[in-house]
Amino acid sequence: MDSPPSDLPPVSDTLTSSRPPPPLDPPPPLDPHLLDPPPFLDAPSDLPQTLLPPSLLLPWTLLHPQTLRLPSPLPLRPSIPASFRPSSSLGPCPSLSPSPSCPSLSPSSCFPAGLGCGMSGAPLSLGAEEVARLLRVPGLLPLLEAALGRFSSGDGGVEQPVRSSVPLRRYRGFLGVMPAYSAQDDALATKIIRFYQATDSTNSSHLSTVLLFDPSNGILKAVMDGVMITDQRTAAVSAIATKYLKPRCLDVLCILGAGAQAVRVWSRTRERAERFAQKVTGAVQVCGTAQEAVSGADVVITVTMATEPVLFGEWVKPGAHINAVGACRPEWRELDDTLMRNAVLYVDSREAAVCESGDVILSGAEIFAELGEVIVGNKPALCDRTTVFKSLGIAIEDTVTAKLVFDRWEAENKSSP
Repeated sequence: MDSPPSDLPPVSDTLTSSRPPPPLDPPPPLDPHLLDPPPFLDAPSDLPQTLLPPSLLLPWTLLHPQTLRLPSPLPLRPSIPASFRPSSSLGPCPSLSPSPSCPSLSPSSCFPAGLGCGMSGAPLSLGAEEVARLLRVPGLLPLLEAALGRFSSGDGGVEQPVRSSVPLRRYRGFLGVMPAYSAQDDALATKIIRFYQATDSTNSSHLSTVLLFDPSNGILKAVMDGVMITDQRTAAVSAIATKYLKPRCLDVLCILGAGAQAVRVWSRTRERAERFAQKVTGAVQVCGTAQEAVSGADVVITVTMATEPVLFGEWVKPGAHINAVGACRPEWRELDDTLMRNAVLYVDSREAAVCESGDVILSGAEIFAELGEVIVGNKPALCDRTTVFKSLGIAIEDTVTAKLVFDRWEAENKSSP
């Protein structure tokens, strides 16, 4: 088959105009469990619960809902320290009385901007449990698909800079800021995310908060748990990419990390993969090696904390599709050079990929298209070729997701005429 058309400048030229941030200090050797995704299977019983499957499984469950059944409810994330959870310290609202919709009189349910004590300016505060309750992927998918199309069209009313980050080398982490505005949704938000190469399994590597503003005056309307928003929008975008780029014959899904017809699962921590397999009703195979899991798979998802490649091109079935979710720093890798250079490469944002993705920067791979360009029909989905979607996560995804959460909360709590 002919090579995909290329109307992009050489990667080397692109990189000279978008210098990546300085690398973090070389980290000490990582414990094996750090190559796994967040240990959602080990979440304590007091965590917010939801019917939404983990992001690893969502593309498959949407495309093949009859082949895999997830337990209900299923924890989404590991424990979030109390210091990072939305606080109820603002106190009760004296003008309101307890009700079924507001039994605790906490700011998470009683301080919307413009309602009750919110008139004084206190923003709405939504914790993980409330965000999970309000956010359902079937309603989120079309919003994200449209937003990605507008982002890539260039004239779709999306304003979004590349993520800004402050390295914290002393602590092996960084703090990132991700603002965006969508004119179509009239949504303005900023996500603040902290990422640390955690040294033990009790600490989550990612914690974040989303701030939603009134775009007409810049007033803060809501503060939301960003972990749930990030998890679910990442899941939805992976599902959208799989929808467009999947091979015509779709039988086997492989997860490199720990998570999920046949679904093959591999993890550096085999015990975690086995616990997951026991919780899922369906044809789930726990594999002893990554190569065993990948061999013959039609769709492969990598969502690890790896800094060196864990997926190699020689293992990948021709025509397979790969969603690469991990390795969000310019010096980190999940995929090797062979795979990156020989596959047709799609990204969520060209500008972000050449600044932030080690898989793209270090391999010198040429970006064929943004996912949004495929959505709007400006670029083809070359499903007969091996395809890679490098997902870094972009701010417009968080913005439209946060707006959806707020709109649903507002609809539930709007005062009667």
